[in-house]
Amino acid sequence: MKRAIATRYVFRALLAGFFLTICQSVGAAELIYPISATWGSDGAVYVADLHLPGISVIREGKVEIFFQASKRYRTPLNAVRAVLVARDGSLLAADTATSTVYRFIGTEPQPLTDKGLWTPMDVAVDAEGNIFVSDLGTHRIWVLRSGKGPPELVTELRAPRGLGIDRQGKLWVVAHGEHQLWRISEGGKPIPVVQGRPFQFPHDVAFDGEGNAYVTDGYASAIWRVTADGTVSEWVSGKPLFRPVSIVAGEGKFLVADPWARNVFEISLKGEIRGLVENSPQK
Repeated sequence: MKRAIATRYVFRALLAGFFLTICQSVGAAELIYPISATWGSDGAVYVADLHLPGISVIREGKVEIFFQASKRYRTPLNAVRAVLVARDGSLLAADTATSTVYRFIGTEPQPLTDKGLWTPMDVAVDAEGNIFVSDLGTHRIWVLRSGKGPPELVTELRAPRGLGIDRQGKLWVVAHGEHQLWRISEGGKPIPVVQGRPFQFPHDVAFDGEGNAYVTDGYASAIWRVTADGTVSEWVSGKPLFRPVSIVAGEGKFLVADPWARNVFEISLKGEIRGLVENSPQK
């Protein structure tokens, strides 16, 4: 059993390397395992792909390489888990290979942290420019005040993943402990929004203009709506979604990365789904 698992991971690594070689040679790419996406100020969509070191960008249905990282492990941006465009228009990237959050100045990444983080999984930015980071390795939420280090502790929470900030400026966290969806008080106290574990494997959270939260659930192949009173209902599910992970809100729509669909989707508030990559092969 262990040998079969090891063989599978070796095969995946070789396959990723094969695709990466092709992408480097032609200057284009395709998505292999997209796990996070964000809209840029120029209308492009920036993507973290776990099997393509660096960051990709989608323009007019085509995938290009925005930043090419090294395939060597523990090098900068080798394992980007999350991307987000901050309020000032700069691109942020949470990298587990170097346990660092980066800010891009143009196409050049600048590290914002040099210690304190272990496994940064997601980032969120509030109205004051503070950058919040979920750290799966330390089971903590950190903040970079005004977008700078060193990280300051916000709260401790078991297995935190996705982050979102609601209309009132409150930080929400998707986690995998006793409860799965939390709101963080001003004093740093985690308060469960939904009691227990209603989701199968939640990943991320975003909000519409009416205060409803939307939670991606990879195992359920669904996105759930959570109302202000904590009521959970299924919003969209099934094909073309397979394993939706990250979600960010835009003007009247959401952006969702799905690694099994090998695509990034725009979803309207009415639940209409559109794939952004043309002819994207599914797993």
